[in-house]
Amino acid sequence: MRERVAGFLHRTGALQGLLRLRQLAPVPTVSIITYHHIADHDPTYAYDPDVADATPAQFRWQMEALARHCTPIGIDELLRAIDGGPLPKNPVMVTFDDGYLSCHDTALPILRAVGIRATFFIATAYVAERRLYWWERVALLVAQGTRAGTVTYPTTFELAPRDLESRRKLNDLIKDEKQLDLDRFLDGVAIALGVPWNREIEAAYANGLIMTWDHIRALSRAGMDIESHSRSHRVLQTLDDAGLDAEITGSRDDLVSQLGRPIRALAYPVGRRLGHGTEQIRAKITAAGYRIGLSNSSGVNRMWPKSLSSLGAVDPLDIHRLSVDRSMSDAMFLTQIAVPQLSYYGRHED
Repeated sequence: MRERVAGFLHRTGALQGLLRLRQLAPVPTVSIITYHHIADHDPTYAYDPDVADATPAQFRWQMEALARHCTPIGIDELLRAIDGGPLPKNPVMVTFDDGYLSCHDTALPILRAVGIRATFFIATAYVAERRLYWWERVALLVAQGTRAGTVTYPTTFELAPRDLESRRKLNDLIKDEKQLDLDRFLDGVAIALGVPWNREIEAAYANGLIMTWDHIRALSRAGMDIESHSRSHRVLQTLDDAGLDAEITGSRDDLVSQLGRPIRALAYPVGRRLGHGTEQIRAKITAAGYRIGLSNSSGVNRMWPKSLSSLGAVDPLDIHRLSVDRSMSDAMFLTQIAVPQLSYYGRHED
């Protein structure tokens, strides 16, 4: 239904009018778009097929469309707006989560050519240790499985090779299980599915998929913002105090050490909002020096002036973003910005 409405708005010319009308809104709205990985469709692709958000051609078109219809901003402008400062007309932000190599090799040349400053949220342990993101490790193990098997930790359940339901079940458990020993769990998955696995194998996969610190420093030198996406992409709500410190403070320290500048923003792993009962997590985020936290909760951010903040002040630790997808039409991409109520719900939580 959303795609049909977007197509109608585009065909009738109403979409262009809505984008122009957005400039006149008395309360500026910041639309923040989330990407992870840029890649063409490839039936031989060895990794998680659901992570790529756009093909290179789509991404170039989308960046050119943003430059034409909107005003891209960075972290500095967003922070000033949260403090009550002014925003340009039709402000948008482009963000990337995780640290895929395509951020440097594919996205950066397009961003530089179009003149857009993007923000890259990095899960630092995977960069430093040359480990494979846990959802990518799950995808590879399930795809390469040679037999059905049983996992017994942290609970007992059956797995089948090349089975989408098995992959979903494993990912959901990692996202939801409290105090999970992740390496123990994934080592058990490899054994259950009959897949040889060790750190050398994992590093070889990581080197083909994940940026190095040199890549990340190159992004920074090119004028891109670099911020935190935790250390090992563990869902914050599943961790104890020590785990929270490792993810929140540890990732900040990693980035400060490598980049030599303060880190101000944290994009939450799997994009979950800090809802009721997360006061301890919020306190740790603030204590670690972060000024804002971003979820993947679909929506936009209305920046009320301080004089009207009682009508709807933005929660700095609940900044909303918009999802994209390779199946999304060009019309739908712009419709999300012009009419946020029609935005996609997050297809994946990476």
